[in-house]
Amino acid sequence: MTTALLDLQYLPGISWFRNYLSYDHIIIERHENFVKSTGRNRCDIAGANGRQTLTIPLLGGRDHHQKYTDTKIADQYHWKEIHWHSIQSAYGSAPYFEYYAHIFQKFYEKQHTFLYDFNLELLRSTLSALKMKKGYEFTTVYEKKMDGRADLRSTRSSFTEIQTLPRYYQVFGERNGFISDLSILDLIFHLGPGSVEYLSILSH
Repeated sequence: MTTALLDLQYLPGISWFRNYLSYDHIIIERHENFVKSTGRNRCDIAGANGRQTLTIPLLGGRDHHQKYTDTKIADQYHWKEIHWHSIQSAYGSAPYFEYYAHIFQKFYEKQHTFLYDFNLELLRSTLSALKMKKGYEFTTVYEKKMDGRADLRSTRSSFTEIQTLPRYYQVFGERNGFISDLSILDLIFHLGPGSVEYLSILSH
């Protein structure tokens, strides 16, 4: 049995879900300190002008040093309205936007205190939308090294290491060309039920 350790990200990229399906047993990190400049509070979508990064503002800003599970969202910046407007602008004309939009829109209409809890709720809804029944566990302590298991937790630099993935239709593809390894939202809104088949092919 193969095992992989993943970090919990904000609407993870397609390669995150490829890794999720590629291993028999998935463990999600729960005891790490928050790592800045990673997908933990950022995701990429494809807007009219190309790749666009959405960032969740955090209390404490750049100076906070604390556990991921204790990291709080700074809701005073109206980021939820901005993020959802950006998502609507990017994918409003995508083939499956109307079918799946309500699943995600609700997360931008209520308050969340902790980033980890927000991301975990989003992940659960995403897996449900994709009809993925594969489960996962959480770490019980922080382990710096994962002997015998694949450590796929991202570092500061890995967020910018974009994977080259097979092409599929994108709303602004003719204008910007194909943009690879965006948030899972890009795949869901463009391929809908075909998203899992796409991910399954990547994972083999």
